[in-house]
Amino acid sequence: MATSKSSGQANQLAGLAHILGILTSFVAPLIIWLTNSSRDAQVDSNAKEALNFQITVVLAHIANVILGFVLFFIWGVVGGLVTLGIWAVSIWWSFLGFQAANKGERYRYPFAFRIIA
Repeated sequence: MATSKSSGQANQLAGLAHILGILTSFVAPLIIWLTNSSRDAQVDSNAKEALNFQITVVLAHIANVILGFVLFFIWGVVGGLVTLGIWAVSIWWSFLGFQAANKGERYRYPFAFRIIA
């Protein structure tokens, strides 16, 4: 997490990219990244990272649903616990990203597929 010398507004936008991902999945980080990435490196870095993480979360949920269909009887309870785990980790790491971005830091999620480079 490197520190950036960004303005307060850029830090807020970068933080919003992380925290709004909880409610909107990848939509809000995508919009923030597309509309503000050329203006500030802080927003570009954090919004791109939040976007990659939210895409990873969607892929994890899709994999969980596929496993649910393939392993119908066995995966019932386990699949529900996996869904809760994905949800909890998503909220926690997004909150940590929000806090770091508001301090002017570039947050990197502990695990995310870096699809958008």
